[in-house]
Amino acid sequence: MSQSSPPSSAVRPFDDMRALISKAPDADAAAQEAVCSALAQQSGAAHPLGRLRDDLIWLAGWQKRPVPMISRPLMAIFSGTHGVAACYTQADLVAAARQRVLDMTEGASSARGVAAENNMAYKVYEMGLDYPAADFTKAPSLSERDCAAAMAFGMEVVAEGADIISLGNVGFGSVTGAAAIALALYGGAAEYWASGDDVNAQARIACVKSGYNRYKSDIDGPLDALRYFGGRDIAGLVGAIIAARHQSIPVILDGFVVTAAAAVLHNIDPKSVEHCMAGHLSAEPAHAALLERMNMRPVLDLGLGWGDGFGAALAVNMLKTAAAGYKTLTLS
Repeated sequence: MSQSSPPSSAVRPFDDMRALISKAPDADAAAQEAVCSALAQQSGAAHPLGRLRDDLIWLAGWQKRPVPMISRPLMAIFSGTHGVAACYTQADLVAAARQRVLDMTEGASSARGVAAENNMAYKVYEMGLDYPAADFTKAPSLSERDCAAAMAFGMEVVAEGADIISLGNVGFGSVTGAAAIALALYGGAAEYWASGDDVNAQARIACVKSGYNRYKSDIDGPLDALRYFGGRDIAGLVGAIIAARHQSIPVILDGFVVTAAAAVLHNIDPKSVEHCMAGHLSAEPAHAALLERMNMRPVLDLGLGWGDGFGAALAVNMLKTAAAGYKTLTLS
């Protein structure tokens, strides 16, 4: 009987994700140079578009178009439930999350309003609302398999055929998950990442501190930080960002939770989120600190208090207007 060959190393669910991140395509340098050259030929003011010049160069490179344009914008809102929220609320987590989705789809929603006004496609992605991620003070939020599956589901956002995607979040408990992810990625104190002026702030800080202290020695890299503390909605956002990169779709980030998802990728490779732009600086706890560590300059700073997609949609509209102005300026 011949001797059997030794078994190969087991393939882990995150392996495919790591491969996609490592193979992320670059921006189109020729398209960027075309914008630089066209603007350099303009007479009059040295910088006719001001800071928007750099934003248009960025847009051209990631759309791979020498004349950038926004004609099919998409606002994608991710929602999920986080078991850790039970630490500071008596609310039914599933019912509360479903009410937030209902508000975004049928009720009073500024994000939906600005999307409609600016002809943006609008879609809310329900990431397992009926199956809350585990309370991370007691167990990891997700298994590696479930986290990878949520990332894969988030990748479906590119099927909408958009030429730019703005990402928002209305998860229940997601701010707590995002704060714990930020702590795991960057260190510091739970108070720094989870503070706020809401009634749940102290309980949220305690939850983040407890969960981080429980698992900090077990976390092996940024994707582990994602699965230990992030729910399906945050994992879905990470997947959406990865897929958009491979489809040459620029991404506008809205708020603390969405930025925390991008920070996971930034910690793996800072270049992996070069196709992402911060739509605005929100009033959410530690958002500015997160953007600073990622070296991201927000397009807008309006003091908005939510990360539901509204600020990112406003930024998309500004970029759309700037692109139209650039086209008229250089091609007339």
